[in-house]
Amino acid sequence: MRILVTNDDGIQAEGIQILAELAAELGEVVVVAPDSQRSAASHSITIRNRLYLQEHHLHHSQITAFSLSGTPVDCVKWAVTEMGSFQLALSGINEGANLATDVLYSGTVAAAGEAALQGIPSVALSLCGPPFTFSSVVDPVRKLLKQVVHLTFPSDTFLNVNIPPHILLDNDAPAWQVTELGARTFRDQFFKKTDEQGRVYYRYAGEAVEEPEGERKDVLTVQNGLISVTPLRYRFSELSWMHDLIQQLEESDITELPFNRKEVRKTYGK
Repeated sequence: MRILVTNDDGIQAEGIQILAELAAELGEVVVVAPDSQRSAASHSITIRNRLYLQEHHLHHSQITAFSLSGTPVDCVKWAVTEMGSFQLALSGINEGANLATDVLYSGTVAAAGEAALQGIPSVALSLCGPPFTFSSVVDPVRKLLKQVVHLTFPSDTFLNVNIPPHILLDNDAPAWQVTELGARTFRDQFFKKTDEQGRVYYRYAGEAVEEPEGERKDVLTVQNGLISVTPLRYRFSELSWMHDLIQQLEESDITELPFNRKEVRKTYGK
């Protein structure tokens, strides 16, 4: 098995070092990660800047590792295009939770999602905290990965795994639970500051607001000391609204709207 390992915390992050070594127990590993911190990069790609590649040596001497001066999704795209086929992609282990609406912003999740779009079974892994004691999650992640390699992933799907800082160990039950996305928003804050040249700038510092309801929600699962395993899919069409939308538009008098080519030219001079 050939495994791609990436992240959004950068090639030097502790989490990716551990994940790469765990993945090496399952097969051949290739690491392609951003050259620096790219948290909250979401699914962005680099189209105007140059991408620089650099080879690295991780603690595990048999692992081929590269950094790319781009986003996590850039790393996946480059690896798939330039490094050949992969049978599994792993993103992480991220320093910080990727729960609920976090998945919209997370570069860790986006990298796994991009791999899924490329037809590769993929998993995003995040360590919630603080504390961020990566050494404590080695055994749970090892066990989870050994199960993941036997799963069948439907098209475009991937797993989002969140690991609590203190895992509840119960010999009579697994340490993980399959979940759906919970409710976790942010109370946005922007702090106004002044730089060395006297220019005003802002720093974002959103505060998480959690609404842990439902036993199968990822937020509550992590709070209860269990590993949350959430299946995700990149399908954005809202089919439940589609029929009603068609009916609403057909019933509205859209023929009266002046939006046609002649009116556009008349209004905008084009």
